[in-house]
Parts: sequence; C-alpha cells; structure tokens
Amino acid sequence: MSKMFWNKYPKINIQYGKLLDPIFVFYCKNSPELKSRGWNDWTPPNQNELNRRIEQYKIEWSKYEDKILFGIKKITKLSFKKNVVDVYIVSGISRALSNPIVMQSGFSKKEFIITLAHELLHHILVSNNVSRSIYNIFPEYHQESISVRRHIIIHAILKSLYLDILKNKEFFNIDLEKSSRHSTSEYKRSWEIVEEKGYKKILSEFLKIS
Repeated sequence: MSKMFWNKYPKINIQYGKLLDPIFVFYCKNSPELKSRGWNDWTPPNQNELNRRIEQYKIEWSKYEDKILFGIKKITKLSFKKNVVDVYIVSGISRALSNPIVMQSGFSKKEFIITLAHELLHHILVSNNVSRSIYNIFPEYHQESISVRRHIIIHAILKSLYLDILKNKEFFNIDLEKSSRHSTSEYKRSWEIVEEKGYKKILSEFLKIS
C-alpha cells in the first residue's frame, strides 16, 4: 500500500489474542452474572477450530475493508489516529470491546463484519475525543441510558454505512436482529430511535458537534 493510504486508513490487524484468551475463557465459564446466559455450559473451540475461524474472518473482512474504512471516514468526517488497529479474537467473550478491540470467535462471518464495523466506530469516536459529546445531542432522549444515547449515533452511522456505502440491506437486517438478541434492550431501543428520527437527521446533528 502507498504511504498516502497509510495516512488515511489504518491496517486492521486481525489476530488471535493468545494472552487474552485464557483470561476471557475463565471469566466466561466462572462469572456468576454470565451463568444465567448459559456461558458456564459453553465449550470453547479447540485451537485448530479457533485458527480456522480467524482465517475465515480475515478473508471475509478483506472483501469489505476498503469500503468500510472509507465509509466511516466519509460519514463521520473524522480521521483514524493510528496506522494499525489491532483486533484480538478470543474463544469467547460476553460482549465485544473497543479499546482494545476484542471479539469472540462465535460470530458468523457476516456478524463479524458488522460487529467489527461497530467497534471501529467506537474506536474512531474515542480517538477523536467526541465520544462523550454525543450523549447530549438530543435533549428529548436524556431520560434514556448513556448506552442508548451513545448508540443512537453509532447505529445511525452504521445504517448509512450499510445502505449508502456498502449498498447492503442484509447487513442492516442482520444488525437489527442481532441487536434484538443483545443481553439488554438498549441496542434495540437505540435502533428504534434511529428509525423514529431518521438516520440522516441524526447524522446532520452529529456533524455539528464532531
């Protein structure tokens, strides 16, 4: 890749989180709060299967990487601050993390793409110091939780990414369905607000403060 590309978009380095994996496996299988969600009965994949999944994720990501990174930058008008963003894959984790990005190996290939796009949005908002300011864009939703208010922006950006950049309504539908299965109702609620208010209007307000 050219030096100019490196200055615009980071390399997304998807890799096995070797040092993190045993920590998250132990937590998932022993955390009392995760027991009700069935994690104590979960069986981690063996190393060969884990490696196979990671390779499949890399292949799938390569199909969409350029458009997703371009789309994130175009929609948010923000820049990535690193030349490399590491993405650590572990056997299991109850929810993906964004700083650093840590994701589980149990996703389908398409779920992996939409989850990584989601975490990259958190990453770019935090690195540009606009993460907290998005909580207060819409006063009419101040009674909602911080997570709901944060994800109004995340989901509005994702909808634009899916429909306007990738031209892929399937990703949008998968994200809606995946959010409906989230451990809390907060993702579902933020999507409801995006649909009520309109993602383009939300993005217009976001660009005034970013």
